[in-house]
Amino acid sequence: MTAGLQIFDANGNIVLDATYRVMRLGGIWPVVGGTNDAVTDSRLAQGGWFTFQPSGTRGDGYLSGGVIVPRFTLSGSTLSWTWSAKNSTYDIYQQGYVVYGGS
Repeated sequence: MTAGLQIFDANGNIVLDATYRVMRLGGIWPVVGGTNDAVTDSRLAQGGWFTFQPSGTRGDGYLSGGVIVPRFTLSGSTLSWTWSAKNSTYDIYQQGYVVYGGS
């Protein structure tokens, strides 16, 4: 008898098998407003993924100011982010965390 992991849906179809690749959490990194930064992890090169989670949205659009969000780039095993410059003193940087991993 063979052993392994299999998960089935209500119709008996295999949803997950032990041979499947599943996304793995690589880490969580703070994204500080206005500070360009990067994180390198070999798992990102294997089919990386990431999501940006804002820490809050207070002050959005305050006094005609805008909200500046980071621009992310994934290249090989490096995930980097950059920021545009503020256009006025009322602009704010949207800080938060980037959650990343590989498959």
